[in-house]
Amino acid sequence: MWIYYMNKQFTASVYIINDQKILLIKHPKLQKWLPPGGHVENNETPVEAARREVREETGLEIELIPQENIWVNYWNANSFERPYLCLLEEIPPYKDQPAHQHMDFIYVANLISAKSSSPSESLIYQWFDQKGLDLLEPDADIFKETLQVLQHLLATFCSIPKKLVSN
Repeated sequence: MWIYYMNKQFTASVYIINDQKILLIKHPKLQKWLPPGGHVENNETPVEAARREVREETGLEIELIPQENIWVNYWNANSFERPYLCLLEEIPPYKDQPAHQHMDFIYVANLISAKSSSPSESLIYQWFDQKGLDLLEPDADIFKETLQVLQHLLATFCSIPKKLVSN
């Protein structure tokens, strides 16, 4: 029996939160709304890739929201920031690229400065709240898994507590 092992590539993505909204980028090739992100380069940790991709794609300054972690610091082993979520994503063939998988390290960050430096990539980006997400068509405008993560993050990080009503 033959078992086909698909090529796996490491990627990092960042959902940036500001003012009860989350930033998405219109992916130029896919024409879908996605968080900033991209491939982890050689000799780069996923968290370094996450910060680099945000800088390249948006020019914004961010601070990653820390996740619970065990911090190890020895000569032969060191911890790095733990992602909020990891996804194994199936990527279909495109032009000369065969089908492959992305192992996506997904981080959540707060916006530090809205004054952006010039991004090295010219991309369209937009801040979304739940009302904005409701206008997107799943599969046509946004991947279902991206929408699921966004809805979770909006409920977790962007929900405004209801005021208590006294009698």
